[in-house]
Amino acid sequence: MASEILDRQTILLQLGKIIEIQETIADYVHKRLCLKCDELLDEMWTEKRKDAYKKIRSLIDRYAFSRNLPHDDLGIMAQAIVSHLLNMQHTFLRVLVMIDMLKEESFNEIFMDSMTTISTKVHEMIVALKLMISQRESNSEDAETTLELLIKLERQIDEDNIVICRQISVATGGDTDFTCYMMRKIIADLEHISDYAKECAEIIAEI
Repeated sequence: MASEILDRQTILLQLGKIIEIQETIADYVHKRLCLKCDELLDEMWTEKRKDAYKKIRSLIDRYAFSRNLPHDDLGIMAQAIVSHLLNMQHTFLRVLVMIDMLKEESFNEIFMDSMTTISTKVHEMIVALKLMISQRESNSEDAETTLELLIKLERQIDEDNIVICRQISVATGGDTDFTCYMMRKIIADLEHISDYAKECAEIIAEI
């Protein structure tokens, strides 16, 4: 029996389910990265960490709907979105692994400013992306405003990253220890996630 080809509404619904899980992961990462230097690790982080890894694993099955994408322009756009979502998922996984590597390392205040600035905006982007899916499902014109917000946030993150890299170089005197290196990597990956989210949004706007 031939598989049922998915229509636009069903595709958006399935994409929304994936983004909803990624939003939860983004929230976990954001709250962990934004702990202040003198704060102890959130006693709930151990459970959140386990749940974050569990959710990443659970996402694999969520992409099964791709087998039933139509072989037309809609299918091509959906495939492109899926690719960006997979990139986001893998990048979140890298960030989680790097957080594990840092353990309870205390961060220079400059790193915390960096984390708070970029992590907050990345989380906002994932929330906005989830909202945009809902808006497109109902053909709401508000989706255009949400797209503009996503583009604005992505641009701000790019600009923030340039400033932050300079600040870190000044604060560390150009030296790169393990913590500094890992924090730079995390910041870079958060920026990559913002790029993928913006690219997703631009395609979603066309569906």
